[in-house]
Amino acid sequence: MAEPNLTISVREFLAMSNWSNRPALVALPSDSTVKDALDALSTHNILSIPVVVPTDPHPDPSVPDFSGQYLGTVDAGQLLLHLMRLVRSTSEPQVEAVAAEANVQEWELLQEAVNKLFSMRLVDLCGNDTAILFQHWLDKSVMELVQGGFLKAEDAGVVWRDMSPAHRVVLCTEQSRIDMVISQSDVVRFLAEHPSCFEPGVLDKSLEELNFLAAAPEVIPEVVAVAQSVTAIAAFALMEAKGVSGLAVLGAEGALVGSVSASDLRGMGQGEFGLLMSVEDFMLVNKEEVACHAVLPSDTFDCLLQTFKEKRVHRMYVVNEEHSPVAVITLTDILRFLSRACLASQQ
Repeated sequence: MAEPNLTISVREFLAMSNWSNRPALVALPSDSTVKDALDALSTHNILSIPVVVPTDPHPDPSVPDFSGQYLGTVDAGQLLLHLMRLVRSTSEPQVEAVAAEANVQEWELLQEAVNKLFSMRLVDLCGNDTAILFQHWLDKSVMELVQGGFLKAEDAGVVWRDMSPAHRVVLCTEQSRIDMVISQSDVVRFLAEHPSCFEPGVLDKSLEELNFLAAAPEVIPEVVAVAQSVTAIAAFALMEAKGVSGLAVLGAEGALVGSVSASDLRGMGQGEFGLLMSVEDFMLVNKEEVACHAVLPSDTFDCLLQTFKEKRVHRMYVVNEEHSPVAVITLTDILRFLSRACLASQQ
């Protein structure tokens, strides 16, 4: 695959993406609770929210204050991790694997863990899956942002707290105040909307022809799946144990029938949530669309990009002729694939 043309500056990328017309950034003060964060994530249909230390807090905690110092980001993955820790600390060891017809005691133990999570302050939860960069990065290329920001290249000139890929990049002023947040989704959406980034013919090649899945098998994640009959809390427990943020949901014949992800926890703050339901019922109650979008190895690279853009998802399952999942492609995988193509062209 030829090198993708991502030499335009981040500043140009923002202009071409009509960034000025985007909805206002949502943030919460550091003394907010997890319940506040869940309500904000659900209301604004977002997966993460920046946390700031306000210099002059507004009397209404729902009004964001960006004048303070950026502290970190809270997202659904972190909430999943803390929820499972609380479940294990307040209940019997196997409570996450109880049957769908859970008894009253099991429900009360789970509710106790959820209530503890709701009361936790965001200042204690801010995570590391966000890259913090400063405004001079606006003049770097989009590929430099991909490699040095999202993928945390060792030669990016930045000291990282951990080397795992970042799902989002926060551009801050020199006073560590938020200027903007750019996500992996923003870059992939840009690629889907600007085919001129690729040489003619590349987008029409299939995933097989591009050797997409075999190019770096060590970084393409394995498919972690659950049967639709298990409880939602058991699915989330498996998610946390495997260190993944999403699971394929399989029907009786092993075909892909849906998916659950850490982002589905956003609905916890909205009353009865159903963690003791079966995954099948949980999806019907808590997801706007149960159908899981998938691609075939014979589908084109353009099909993959367009599906990510149109469905606004963060992972795509690759299925065989029986519609059983054989691989999963994340936004990070796409960025890694493009980065490898860029590096290969420079050798």
